[in-house]
Amino acid sequence: MIKIKVAIISDIHGNCVALKEIVKDANKNGVSDFVFLGDMVHDLPFGNETLEIVRSISNKVIKGNKEQYLIEYDQEQYDWDNVQFRNNKFMYKEISRDNLEYLKTLPISITVEYEGVKILFVHGSPKSVEEQLHRVDRELLDKYTSNLKEDVLVFGHTHEKIWYEYINNKLVVSAGCAGVSPCYIGGAEYVILNIEDGKIEVKPKLVNYDIEELKQKIIRCGILEQDRVFMNLTYNAIRGEGDIRYKFFKEAKTIMLERNGKCYKDNAKGIFKYFKLYDDDIWLGLAEKYKEYFIL
Repeated sequence: MIKIKVAIISDIHGNCVALKEIVKDANKNGVSDFVFLGDMVHDLPFGNETLEIVRSISNKVIKGNKEQYLIEYDQEQYDWDNVQFRNNKFMYKEISRDNLEYLKTLPISITVEYEGVKILFVHGSPKSVEEQLHRVDRELLDKYTSNLKEDVLVFGHTHEKIWYEYINNKLVVSAGCAGVSPCYIGGAEYVILNIEDGKIEVKPKLVNYDIEELKQKIIRCGILEQDRVFMNLTYNAIRGEGDIRYKFFKEAKTIMLERNGKCYKDNAKGIFKYFKLYDDDIWLGLAEKYKEYFIL
């Protein structure tokens, strides 16, 4: 049988600088196929550049929660004035109409067979683009592998480091984070699956990219005029201070739940009931508290 090498890339989040380096590395390693696990856009405002690369090299692409945010905003056109929501509006305006229509065509999962090995690719879980599968979630992992028809389950979404193991005789692969990893400074993760004679070898990959180039792109694009807070939190994650972003959102969620009992608007629908939208005084108050970490 022919040895097949499949590159699995998840959670690019608009980081086209990182994606270019991943593609170079994958090609050097003789990859024959690419699979993208969603969250290709949003967080960083370079969705068009990212999708230009994705669309040019693969038709095995699924959507994540970030794509769904843009799709639903296009359908509902929420009129929310929150400072935080300006970021979502900026991302929506940045995406070309052609790319937005392309995102609408993407499935939430695909099954691909390579040389007799069947693989289920999802963003979050087989149930939802929002649900997260952490390695410690043994009950959930058992649930999704116990009746899995495919041989392998591959997912992203958590932004954790790459991990993999056999559960219920099914290979489970968490594909890491390509674009906004809190685990590395200027490091982009992806996975290569080597498939030969019905056997699978998982090869975690980490490539470096120029975070200064990315920083300058953020400064030039104009998003900082709309919302400096989220961009700084995202850049903190990229430069090795992901704990700042985690603490910020954890504190914001705690305050919001204590005040309102929920983190979304009353008229929210669908996935926007998962979109955590905080009151302006919470958002801006925490921005003041954490401002020493904001360099953009």
